[in-house]
Amino acid sequence: MANIVIREVTDKDAGFLFQLMNDPLVMQALNEVPTTQSDWEEAILLWQSDADEEGYIIFEDENPVGWFALNNLMAENNEVFLKMAALLPEYQNKGIGAYVITQLIGKAQEKNAASLSLFTDQDNHRAQQCYIKCGFHVINSFMDEMSNGKRVHRLKMTLAL
Repeated sequence: MANIVIREVTDKDAGFLFQLMNDPLVMQALNEVPTTQSDWEEAILLWQSDADEEGYIIFEDENPVGWFALNNLMAENNEVFLKMAALLPEYQNKGIGAYVITQLIGKAQEKNAASLSLFTDQDNHRAQQCYIKCGFHVINSFMDEMSNGKRVHRLKMTLAL
């Protein structure tokens, strides 16, 4: 993955986040609703002042292809969460997600996290396979109402660090 670069989100990334998170396939997979570019500009400003969160733009060569984010970085229980893992559809199933997650596992370890956890839809088998490949295992199953109003079976997966 020599051509994959991971860097922290900056205010210049609002346009890409708007594009990524309004892609119909991404919205469907994540049960998201449409957003505006100003939503992303505001979100980035909040993240920049929140020590509990870190967001990363993923590049293949010079092209932005995804967004991954960690949160709960300041929690007393040291359980960090992978709050977002999204790649443009044409970059999925190429090993990029697993590579990035492996790098973020290292970042969580640098912050002395005891575990890295995430939530995913029970029917998102491709994502689950990626997470399992990275060492995560299912610890809980539950129903949740998503931002698009859909009730979805969800899984909590975790990796002890």
